[in-house]
Amino acid sequence: MQSDIIKWLIHTFVCTLFILFTCVITDFLPLPSATQVNDILSAGYHFVEIGITLWAFLLLLSLLPPIAFCTLYTILGGISAILAFFRYKIGFAFNTIILDVIFQTDFTVSADVLSWQLFVWIVLFVTTSIILSRKRYAYKIQYKHLASIIIIGLSSVCLIIFTSNFSPLANSVRNHLPFNIYSVTQDYLSERQEIKTERPSVFSYATTSEDLIVVAIIGEALRSDHLHCNGYKRQTTPRLEQLGIVSFDNIYSEYIHTNRSVPHILTRADSLNPDRAFSEPSFIDVFKAADYQTTFIANQNPEKPYFYFFSEADTSIRINSGRSFVTFDKWLDGDMLPLYNNIIQRPYNKQLIVLHCIGSHWWYNAHFIKTPDMDSLFTPIVESRVISGADSMAIVNSYDNTILYTDYFLSQVIASLKHKNAIVLFLSDHGEALGEDGKWLHASDPSIKALHETASFVWFSDIYKKKYPTFVAAAHKNCCQRYRTDYFYHSIIDGAHIQTDVLDTTLSIFR
Repeated sequence: MQSDIIKWLIHTFVCTLFILFTCVITDFLPLPSATQVNDILSAGYHFVEIGITLWAFLLLLSLLPPIAFCTLYTILGGISAILAFFRYKIGFAFNTIILDVIFQTDFTVSADVLSWQLFVWIVLFVTTSIILSRKRYAYKIQYKHLASIIIIGLSSVCLIIFTSNFSPLANSVRNHLPFNIYSVTQDYLSERQEIKTERPSVFSYATTSEDLIVVAIIGEALRSDHLHCNGYKRQTTPRLEQLGIVSFDNIYSEYIHTNRSVPHILTRADSLNPDRAFSEPSFIDVFKAADYQTTFIANQNPEKPYFYFFSEADTSIRINSGRSFVTFDKWLDGDMLPLYNNIIQRPYNKQLIVLHCIGSHWWYNAHFIKTPDMDSLFTPIVESRVISGADSMAIVNSYDNTILYTDYFLSQVIASLKHKNAIVLFLSDHGEALGEDGKWLHASDPSIKALHETASFVWFSDIYKKKYPTFVAAAHKNCCQRYRTDYFYHSIIDGAHIQTDVLDTTLSIFR
């Protein structure tokens, strides 16, 4: 009996190592800096954490009959191998967009990613998996033996701790192979269900006689006091200032993380009716009723709280395929520009385009590059992804560099609109902590003021200025007024000159 227990432990441990060092490791190869001790230790901790959890999972899986274990282990390993191949060769991480491509796209399009190297890799991996898993026939598990009960109990506790939705330790495990196969599939099915959810329109009418291009830009973690146009000591917004934006430097965001703030911004939710963010459609619904052609381009993977709004638009495009917050490859808002420029050229008199940016999200270095017309970046930049071990000034430099790049990106968005009747409204979802009270990033401590102070501005084309001078004048007059992010829903409808009974002009920055 003792011999069988040892064989059980060794067999499942070897099976764990095989998947760990052939598949899981691909998520940890592109570290921000392989020379940073803190980064290596952090990556090592998460790698071991995943390994222990996988071992616990295989110990429990081996309780099934040997044929079931062999079949399921081979399937799990095969799927992991395919995803690891593309992670290593192409650099993408498994997410809901990949499933969307698989299930919603014609196979002839998806087949473009296939290759003989992938075929050879799968054959070798599956063959080895079968050989390894068949060792399960070499021992029997006595379920009532004390040692077996302890192993089963510890394995169960480990899985609960590291994979449960309620555990603070679960994110790292759930976001990496092979456990992200389950979590991503779960998110994908949740997204499909969210699309089917009925949210009835909240207005009786929505009409307009104006032909206009309206661009709504949702920023990410951009705090207002780091914009030079708002008085920041560094020149972080040279292009936007040259373009004559009207910056609103006194906007308050109730929420300090994207999943709550974005639904609040897109809907007519307010402090008295916060649940509207999860029960009503967004302003996109109003624009569609007013005969606007609507497009939503997302450079973040739409999460469940706001996936419904992404699907509201006539055209919805996710351009961050294969990117994830657990990886550190370049992830730029400029990737949206080719699609955006094509959409601007479409022969529609009325267009609403919503852009959801990655902006200034951590890891900052992934979200900026030095553009040809950029004089210089702020240096030195942060070298370690571990905040506690990084130089504070380097973190701020990297953060400010994301703003320089945002300045460039937004100037390119506006450049395509200069000779059109157009208006651009920008609002970041929340701010960012940069060392205040020892806190960094966002979603950390609601008492940090900088997390609630978010960047916002409006740009008008010359044609718009001539046609609607009172709206432009009101924006200049109101730029220092205190607003909550509730203003956005009503202001974008008002700025588009849509007449509707859902509009509250007291919340419009154009009145």
